[in-house]
Amino acid sequence: MSEAVLQAWEGRFLSGELSDCDVVFFLELGCDGSPLGLYRMLFGAPLPAHARILCDGSELFSAELERWRVAAVDADGGSAGASGSGGEGAAGAAAAAAGAEVVAMAMGASRAGEAEDGGRPQLQVGLWAPGERRLAEALLRFMYCGMLRLSTMSDLLRARPVALRLAIEGGVQACDNLVRATLSAAEAAGKAAVRATVAKLYACRALLPEPDDAAGADPTGPELRRDVLAFSRAAIVQRCKDLYDASAAARAGAAAAAGAAAPPEAGVAAAAAVAGAVDEMAGAAAGAAGVPVAATGAAAAAAGGAAGEQPGSDGPPLGELLAFAFGSVSSILQERPLPNEFLSLPVGDIEALLASEGFATDDEASVVLLVAIWRLHRKDKEAPQQIDADVQRLLRHIRWPHVSDAFLLQYAPHVPWLGMSWERAAWLSMYARATTPEQRAAMERNAVRQQQQQQQQGGVQAAPEHVSFHLDAPGHRAPRRPAARPPGVLTYAVDAQELICAQTGLVSSGHLESRGAAAVGGFIWMPRVCRYDGGVGVALGCIIDAYDARQTVPGTAFPGKDVVLAVLDSEGRVAHSRPCGSANGGEGIGIGSVCSTPLMLDLEDRAAEGAARWARYLRAGKLHIQVEYI
Repeated sequence: MSEAVLQAWEGRFLSGELSDCDVVFFLELGCDGSPLGLYRMLFGAPLPAHARILCDGSELFSAELERWRVAAVDADGGSAGASGSGGEGAAGAAAAAAGAEVVAMAMGASRAGEAEDGGRPQLQVGLWAPGERRLAEALLRFMYCGMLRLSTMSDLLRARPVALRLAIEGGVQACDNLVRATLSAAEAAGKAAVRATVAKLYACRALLPEPDDAAGADPTGPELRRDVLAFSRAAIVQRCKDLYDASAAARAGAAAAAGAAAPPEAGVAAAAAVAGAVDEMAGAAAGAAGVPVAATGAAAAAAGGAAGEQPGSDGPPLGELLAFAFGSVSSILQERPLPNEFLSLPVGDIEALLASEGFATDDEASVVLLVAIWRLHRKDKEAPQQIDADVQRLLRHIRWPHVSDAFLLQYAPHVPWLGMSWERAAWLSMYARATTPEQRAAMERNAVRQQQQQQQQGGVQAAPEHVSFHLDAPGHRAPRRPAARPPGVLTYAVDAQELICAQTGLVSSGHLESRGAAAVGGFIWMPRVCRYDGGVGVALGCIIDAYDARQTVPGTAFPGKDVVLAVLDSEGRVAHSRPCGSANGGEGIGIGSVCSTPLMLDLEDRAAEGAARWARYLRAGKLHIQVEYI
């Protein structure tokens, strides 16, 4: 369609020219006195519109037009019957004639005086809030001209659910395209624009679409969410690195100035340079979005603040920005390979993330797992002393009273670098069960008294580290973190050749093509194909390689409360399944091992050779495994 035609149609929007219907907005409000608990309140004046355009662009308006037509026919039929001017056949004929007249009128056949008589179709549109009317009008204009006249990130994200409810063809895609165009434009404009865009996204983070496992009727929402969070993550991590480098340069400059007997103002100037970088970032975000972006923990420390805080700033702390970008422990560890943005973060920024109140997890033990993976990644890149010091900083932000007993009592004392003694683990378990602040205070006093006695007996310097209860750690009194969503349904594919190899031993996890491992309860869970009792089966494995403990640990663990392991057949349906959760009949899995009773595969033909033995399970030459975490 030519631009001139589109402009002409857009000019008719709200003008009343050739309009043949009205769009009526209403709010659905709660009312305990009504039978359904709801009532409709008209909101604003009706909008003149064109039925053909609305019906072509949305099935909702087609249904609304049909609803109005049927109501009009019923009303005309009832009037004809009440007048007694004919029998039942005459009433039916009159109703049919009236219906035909209504449809003709709705499609644009003018009938003089009917607009004044109330004969125009009334197409009702329900809104959830008064502020949605402006967005609904913008979407209606989009139906006329194909242009969405919205520009702010908040409006675009708010308009998506409205477009879904109105079933406007192309409306959601238009919102998504404008969001992505905004992100691309910010990247092209430079770092200041990127930081300002991240600030806008953080301010309206609650409007982002739901992830895959909660998408519902929003098929494009999860992909848009991933794109937005990937943009935000890259921008925030890059800014963290920039400020970390600036802080390092400032410290180096201050040290050089001190070595050259420079006046004391030099060190102050170096620190002020870093503080200036922080202010520049926050100022750019404030000017563009009204929400300043946080500084990194390292830069804030150089400027005189604590990790993750910005003195004199109203913007969100760095930890909250990082929690917004990364979401939860599960979202980080479920990615394969693990995101380099997280692994490359300096220790000060990881510290700010762990101190955040917005960082979600299934269990605090999974935060310990995250630290273990970060430590393992840095192990060969930095000096052991520096690694130990950094890890101890991070462990002070672990909220040990909220770590599950399954991890705290069975496994944590076996990992030397955690510094968790059996005495402290038992004490923390009881501390978590204390129901009143007075009970916890009494336990803390007894712990301090016990530690003082041990120090007096062996000397302050001789007191071993593991007897400390770390009552002064920031994580000791911190509340439980927000609950993360379960991993959902994860699927894995195993090449048929691995079934043959499994007869001689376990299949390495490297042979699994998967949507990612599940991090639950402080362990990583992956299915394995193994030989068992002369056959081949599938079992869920509990992986503890990240802790670098190098020892066998007795005990069992569960991958969650409601977990089901399933093997699919050649049609993609569940062939066999077994509960593995603590609440749905699972028997538990040995820590660091594979379940002792795998889900066995039936042989299609015992006399067959190779993969043909398991033909009933193979789809495209692969065995497909499914693990559902509810």
